[in-house]
Amino acid sequence: MTGQMDACPPVAGGASFLHDARRADPDRFFCALFVPPAARLAAMVLIAFNHECTRAVATPASWAVAGPMAGLIRLQWWRDVLESGNAQRHDTAVALLDLLGRGVVRRETLEGIITARECELDGLPDRAAWQASMLDGAGGVQVAMAQAAGFAESTLLARIRLMGGIYGVGALVRYLPAVLRAGRCPLPEDALAHVGLTRDGLRTGQATSAQIATLRDGLRQQGREWLDMVREGPRLPRAALATGLPAVLGLRDMRGRVDGDGSASPRGVGDRLAVMGALLRGWV
Repeated sequence: MTGQMDACPPVAGGASFLHDARRADPDRFFCALFVPPAARLAAMVLIAFNHECTRAVATPASWAVAGPMAGLIRLQWWRDVLESGNAQRHDTAVALLDLLGRGVVRRETLEGIITARECELDGLPDRAAWQASMLDGAGGVQVAMAQAAGFAESTLLARIRLMGGIYGVGALVRYLPAVLRAGRCPLPEDALAHVGLTRDGLRTGQATSAQIATLRDGLRQQGREWLDMVREGPRLPRAALATGLPAVLGLRDMRGRVDGDGSASPRGVGDRLAVMGALLRGWV
């Protein structure tokens, strides 16, 4: 642990960020309620930042006209913010630069989240590229929260990164049809080719239920592999485990039943209890 936790609170607009995080990303919002109190507001800012990056790639109308260019321009704006230090009166950018300026999070972690979305837009040619994107994107969000909570040890952060990846995989299993309808294709091209699909074909709704099921099985396998890697190490400090709690929801999504139309049951009490139970046990 470092002394950074004491430096986290000075972020303006705290109530607004809580509201926005809850609306934009209720899974991460709920899990972030259990991070150390001094890091909680920083976590909400990071959720808002990640939501902005995700919105940049969810552009079905723009894709038909300009391909990935519209999303890449929006992501470049965020990269320019980090490089220039000019928030341009954007509330999330102001708060993000405040965290960065005080050393609460690392710039390379934030840049990794942006790069992950850029790679998604450019296309993920194989499993290795996809793994890197998942771990820098979904994994990077949780790593940034761990940094905000004062953790800097590389081995610990690597495990938190895997836990973020598990959540990202589980979310894809759960929401894959909706993600595709939003114009996104966060899947490796070799996996698509294996089931007879292409990125454009997937976006235009040509995938069969059997093809979607096969893609989900591949995602589940990856999630299990990352879980095994997380469990190879000792128990994480409780405060560090709290920053990786979305993995609990990811595991439930990987194991959960998906209806014939590709939908999943809404979040319920069982999900919330599972998150709290993992924290009490000190293990996922």
